[in-house]
Amino acid sequence: MLLNNDKHNIHWLASLSLIGLVIAFFTNWPIYHHKFGGPETTWYYVIAWITAAAFVFLRPRALVLLLSEPMFYWFLVYALSGLLWVAFIDAGYFSDNDRTWRSRFLMLLLFSACFVLTTGVDFRRLVAVWFGCALFAAVCFWIDYLVPFTFIPADHRASNPGRASGFFINANIAGGLLVIMCIGIMPFLAMRWRVLLIFIMGMGVFPTFSRSATLLAILVSVVWILRGHLSKKTLLILLIAVPFASIIGTTLFSKGLSSTEINHDNVAGRLQFFETMGKETGDESAQERRYVAQLAWQRFTEKPLVGYGMRELDETSPAWGFPHPPHNMYLQMMFEQGIWGGILYVTFLGIIVFKGMRLYRRALSRQSSELGVAFILIAVYFAFLGLFSNTLLIESIGIIILASLLVKEREFISSDPRYA
Repeated sequence: MLLNNDKHNIHWLASLSLIGLVIAFFTNWPIYHHKFGGPETTWYYVIAWITAAAFVFLRPRALVLLLSEPMFYWFLVYALSGLLWVAFIDAGYFSDNDRTWRSRFLMLLLFSACFVLTTGVDFRRLVAVWFGCALFAAVCFWIDYLVPFTFIPADHRASNPGRASGFFINANIAGGLLVIMCIGIMPFLAMRWRVLLIFIMGMGVFPTFSRSATLLAILVSVVWILRGHLSKKTLLILLIAVPFASIIGTTLFSKGLSSTEINHDNVAGRLQFFETMGKETGDESAQERRYVAQLAWQRFTEKPLVGYGMRELDETSPAWGFPHPPHNMYLQMMFEQGIWGGILYVTFLGIIVFKGMRLYRRALSRQSSELGVAFILIAVYFAFLGLFSNTLLIESIGIIILASLLVKEREFISSDPRYA
C-alpha cells in the first residue's frame, strides 16, 4: 500500500514536517537548546503531533496504517502502564521534577507522528537528510574533540573535555545514536556511498571514546560485510582506504591529545579497555556502573512483582538514594515496574526481531533483505546498549528511525503477494 501516490498530492506537508523534525531531533537541538536556556523540549513533540494530526485529517488512511502496527500498541501499553504505576505504586504522587512517566507519553506521540508522516514522504529524500545529519554529527564530534568547550562551556557540569559529543552533550549517547543512524541509512544508500557511510560511523564514534558504541560499530560493520552489503569493488575500495583513514584518525587523535584541556586520564582509561580486551576496567565510570547495577538488582529482588514506581532515580528518591541511575535499560525497567518492566522491554526487542527475520527470510529484493538485517541490528542496538544505558527509550533519534523503517517494512509486506 504505497500512500505516496495519493491523488490529492499532499505529500509536501508530510515531507516538510518530517524533514524539519528530523533535522531538529537528529542534531539533538531540542535538548541542547533547553540545556542552555531554550524552551522545554515538550514543545517539539507537540509540534510533531500537530503536524501529524493535520496530515491524518487530509489523509485518514495514514491513521489506519498506524492502528494496524503492533509497535504502536507496544508504545501505548508502555505509556499507559507507566501512568498506572504512578497512580497505584506511587500512590498518585505527581511531581514537576519526575519526568520518567511523562517521557513515555512523549515517545508515544513522537513514534505515532513520525510513523504517520513517513507514509507521505519520498523515502529517498528522507534518507538523504539522515545521511547529512550523520555526517554533520561526525564532524561536530571531531570539532568537539579538537577544540574543547566549543559546544559545552568549561564551567558546565556536562563538560567532559577529551570525550566528544557535539550537540549531544553525553559522549556515550552520541556514539550510540550515530551508529543507529547509520544502521537506518544503509539499506537505502547507493553502493558507491556505502564506504563513506562506514567511515562516517567509524571515524565519528572514535572521538566519543564510548566503549559500548565502538564495539557496536565494529559488530555492525562486520555484519554488513558478511551479509553482502558491500560489493567486491566497494570492499576493495574500503581495504585501500582503511590505512589512509587510520593515519588521518591517528594524526587528529594525537593533535587533540596534546591539548592541556583534555582529560588525559579519562581517555587513557578508555583506551586501556581495548588494549586489555576489557580485563582491566578499574576507571571510576566502570566502578560506578557496577555499583548501580548491583543496587538496582538488589532493589528489584526486594520488590520483584511491582517494583518501586516511576519516580526519578537520583539521591532524592527514597527507594534509590544515589545520584546516578543504573545505566541499564533492563534493570531500570525492572526497578520501576518489577518483572513486568523486564517483560515489556524484552517484548519490545522481540517485535523488532520478528519484523526483521520475517522480512529477511521472505525478501523479494536486495533492499528488503537489507532492511530485514537493519531491523535485526536495531534490535541488537537496543539489546546491547541496553546493558550500558538507561535512556534508549527516551532518545528521539532511535524512535524516529524505528517508526520510519516500520512504514517501509509495511510497504514491502503489502507489495508481497504471499501476504495478500
